[in-house]
Amino acid sequence: MTAATSEFKNIKLHYFSVVKGSTTMGRGEFVRLLLEDAGVDFEYVKYNAAEWKEVKQQLIADKVRGPTMPYLFVDGKYYGKTLPIMRFISHKIGKYEGRNDEENQLLDEYSDAIMDWAFRWATASFNDPTEEQKQNYKDNVAANAYKLFEDILSDTEGPYLLGENISYADFVLYHMMEDDGSAISAVSQPYLSAFVQAIQSRPNMKKYLATDRK
Repeated sequence: MTAATSEFKNIKLHYFSVVKGSTTMGRGEFVRLLLEDAGVDFEYVKYNAAEWKEVKQQLIADKVRGPTMPYLFVDGKYYGKTLPIMRFISHKIGKYEGRNDEENQLLDEYSDAIMDWAFRWATASFNDPTEEQKQNYKDNVAANAYKLFEDILSDTEGPYLLGENISYADFVLYHMMEDDGSAISAVSQPYLSAFVQAIQSRPNMKKYLATDRK
């Protein structure tokens, strides 16, 4: 644990307790993976749908504008939206960012592309999608996304999106592949396979992934 990490305290991550029967599905896990890998101590506060409705109204009453989950409380202060939270954490602890403006721009680009993918995945997974929507997601959206990130990873000299240095965007990519069903275990592309192995072999990640992840 770095000095910056040890000074980042009193953290509470808030998200749903279960999404479609899973304790890890959805955007809260993007943030959790980052915190777990960094070795940051935090409390994970989870809500069912009815509880979130009440909590949301309280946040609005407290003048939090447009609250959504996941969100973070650090020393009692609210921080919202998935990618901004991950960038905030990365900056606070001095890890998982690019080494220069060009790399940070790439991380913005990659993470935004993954969240676009996540939105399309959700559209094809929730609220009774049609068979056409599900097939289009599988044949076009997912296939194109895997090809894109296989190509991006093939351009680097290391297993991660920026090469040898892991970034917050790598956790976003890894968990998007988790949410996409059996993608983690079934991925066959060589660079994505190496990426998955690199993530799962990181000491803190290996320890966390071996738990029940509740």
